[in-house]
Amino acid sequence: TAGGKTEAAIAQRVFWCTFGGLVAIALLLGGGLASLQAAAIATGFPFAIVRVVMLYSTFKGLRAEPT
Repeated sequence: TAGGKTEAAIAQRVFWCTFGGLVAIALLLGGGLASLQAAAIATGFPFAIVRVVMLYSTFKGLRAEPT
């Protein structure tokens, strides 16, 4: 959302921090800690699958290297 800049504007950083905090508060109030944990797992699980595929690809590439 920063348009490729490594240092985002302060207003933009404040917005995203506030937005993330409000989402966490809404999840806690709406369903308690269980819903917050479920959201964290649902967000992280696809990334875990990508990491496993990356690990497999790295291992396969290293095995194919001549010694």
